[in-house]
Amino acid sequence: MCHEPHVGVSLRSPLRPITAKLALVIILFAAVPAVLYQQFRVAEGERTALMLDGIANQGRAIVESLRPTLMKADPTELAQVGQRMAALAGNQVGLRLLYRPRESTIDSFLLVAAVPPVAPDALEAERGFLIRSRLLETAWNSCDATEPIGRTLDNGGDEQMLVVAVTPMQTGAGCWALVTRLAASASLARTISVPYWQRPEVLLALVLYLALAAVMLLVLLSVSRNLARFERLARLIATGREPNRRFEALNEVPELAGVARQFDAMVDRLRGSAAFIRETAEESAHALKTPIGAIRQSLEPLRLVVPDSNLRGRRALEIIDQSCGRLGELVVHAHRSIDAAAQIADPPTDRIDLGATVAGLVEDMRGPSEQRNVSLRTDVEPNVVVIGGDEVIETIVENLIDNAISFSPPGTTVHVSVRAAGAQAILSVHDEGPGVDHEVAARMFEKGFSRRPKGRIDPEAAARENFGMGLWIVQRHVRVMGGSISAGNRPAGGLAMEVELPLAISD
Repeated sequence: MCHEPHVGVSLRSPLRPITAKLALVIILFAAVPAVLYQQFRVAEGERTALMLDGIANQGRAIVESLRPTLMKADPTELAQVGQRMAALAGNQVGLRLLYRPRESTIDSFLLVAAVPPVAPDALEAERGFLIRSRLLETAWNSCDATEPIGRTLDNGGDEQMLVVAVTPMQTGAGCWALVTRLAASASLARTISVPYWQRPEVLLALVLYLALAAVMLLVLLSVSRNLARFERLARLIATGREPNRRFEALNEVPELAGVARQFDAMVDRLRGSAAFIRETAEESAHALKTPIGAIRQSLEPLRLVVPDSNLRGRRALEIIDQSCGRLGELVVHAHRSIDAAAQIADPPTDRIDLGATVAGLVEDMRGPSEQRNVSLRTDVEPNVVVIGGDEVIETIVENLIDNAISFSPPGTTVHVSVRAAGAQAILSVHDEGPGVDHEVAARMFEKGFSRRPKGRIDPEAAARENFGMGLWIVQRHVRVMGGSISAGNRPAGGLAMEVELPLAISD
């Protein structure tokens, strides 16, 4: 028993590199903001630290410039401290010079000077803000190091403050502290406190980037979707399911309009060529069959005048008769071969009930099969509908059954079944013959290949030449209908042929 081989022909969906490129573009567009965000975040952190450190250094420089005055604690000079602070501070920097005597509690301090000045009715609010914010705890505890703050606080009024640093200075009488801050509405404060991704220029750049990404993706998506529609329509046209639809009507991308028109023109040319091929095949077959029929008719009077004793004459008449038979078969095979080529260019588009068609063909072939003492058994499901043509289905079924009968020993049965499996219609033809070996299985669908075992079953088939065209034509027709065919040895003996055809889409 041979190992069960499988020889099949199937249609696979082509790869779509544009889809992979679209996915790559999406990944790149998503990766760029992530990479830039990380780089900008680090750079923004460094820039903010430098700006805060610069403003804190400005506070330290102001304290150092006031150190002689603060060390003396001369009331006359202290009265001028506010003016000196205003001269040293910029337009956007706010300063508060505080003093806590050595023996005072943490909440006890004096507001010595302020830039800009604080109105008398706002002093209590300012004091409450400084106490609630707990900005001075570290300064009062150590009074020897600048404390960087860099956070925005609510001062209890209509405006928020970005407190940059608290710079303390220890004297014999107590602790001085200079609070350096910015108004949140000031441009410098916004530069420091507002995250860079919330700034107008960054948001504008992000909007432009997203718009560019959207346009790019829309272009690629529209092209990819349009090409996918072209592919589906081409597949449907190739299997005869959409004979009247046009690529140009399906196109939505102006740049592909020329391609769509060329596709439509190519389909029209193929259909025209298929019609011409069919017409030529019919004319050629008719032209060849007429003289062959005339030769056979002319043999009848010759048989009457050539006596049986004339062995050479009788042998010549037999050779002529057999040659006419072979020529007739060649004409039939040539016609089917040419028609198969035409089917590829312009496949049939009829809805065929495969089960009913196969059942009818099997009934037509019972006579020849019974003459060879081979039974035919059918098992067909109803409403198994495919797209094709009666002649195509007839050619497939007749060739498969005829091939099975020719290998079947007398008294055996050929099983023919039709069933639906998922989206496929399965046509199976099983015989109880000798099966095939690996070499034959690999080549049995080749054009012109024919190898029958010695001591072949069918004596009539042995008397005539086999051209190796039947299974090749079957394969061509199956391909035209968008299906596949496979062959394998049955475990119980014999050969199993299976044809898979796509089921017709329900209306």
